[in-house]
Amino acid sequence: MICFEFNSYFCTLIFFCKMEKHELYTISFKGLSFGAHEFDWTIDGSFFALYEMSEINDASIDVQLTVVKHTRFLELNFVFDGWVELSCDRCLDPLKIDLASEARMFVKFGDQAGEDDSEDNDVIILPHGEDQLDVAQYLYEYAHLSLPMRRVHEDDAKGCSTCNPDMIRKLEQYLVEENRE
Repeated sequence: MICFEFNSYFCTLIFFCKMEKHELYTISFKGLSFGAHEFDWTIDGSFFALYEMSEINDASIDVQLTVVKHTRFLELNFVFDGWVELSCDRCLDPLKIDLASEARMFVKFGDQAGEDDSEDNDVIILPHGEDQLDVAQYLYEYAHLSLPMRRVHEDDAKGCSTCNPDMIRKLEQYLVEENRE
């Protein structure tokens, strides 16, 4: 769904679109029995478009979430498999990258909600009585953390760049070489 920001009505509409999308990724764990439970989604470019600073332009990622409900905490195991499209760091043309990763997170219950102060960043604390968890932000973050540091088109068999040749020529035109004496 495409939303534009023109006035307060549309700003409300954008907020509603985001909330509607996130409801798809809300886990209601109150009624779950102890043990493992599977949740499956396919996230695409429209999911990442909800986030202003997303580097991912398009995607098709199958996400399998296994929620293991224990007596005092929840264990969430994410498995990502698919592809993403983003801009090449060198030529800025679209670049399709395969993505396969796993992530693990724990949810505890306590009086102070938020992230655990310990050094383990994969633990969040929900207030007692909370019975739902929106995992959309974690899907977004884990997908971005799975991206390689350097995102450029691969070289061909001869070792030549497969980036946009016009952009490479433009970059070479402005290349400054240092004199090392």
